[in-house]
Amino acid sequence: MFGGVASLNLDSKGRLAIPARHRDVLGIHCANQLVITAEPSGCLLLYPSPDWLPVRDQLNRLSGAQMPIRRFIVGHAEEIEPDSAGRILIPPRLRQLAGLDKEVALVGMGNKFELWDEARWAAQVQAVMEISPDDLAKQMQDIVL
Repeated sequence: MFGGVASLNLDSKGRLAIPARHRDVLGIHCANQLVITAEPSGCLLLYPSPDWLPVRDQLNRLSGAQMPIRRFIVGHAEEIEPDSAGRILIPPRLRQLAGLDKEVALVGMGNKFELWDEARWAAQVQAVMEISPDDLAKQMQDIVL
């Protein structure tokens, strides 16, 4: 459903304008009801509410040694809704966790978005570009592009 990478800027209040191409889909798919949460790799996850619920339910079944992951992801989840200008307010605590300051990358990941600090996203991309062709072939052996 969601794809592509958009380079965006947070405003001084920590708001982010959702690209127009995604606003209509979000309005239809989830009535602009979104959930944002932290992800242990250092980005934020932005889900349409209907897509978050099964993820939340799976996480809530974790116990024992997996409880810290459950606490981290579910505990940081917050419901948000775009304003009339299509902007979402990224909660300060989540901005701090993901190291978001000004320049960010909104990455479409199918049923959700990842929100990265632009420099950290560039490092992720560079790391993939540096994978040797043999290692890349092994990692992608069951993937058809």
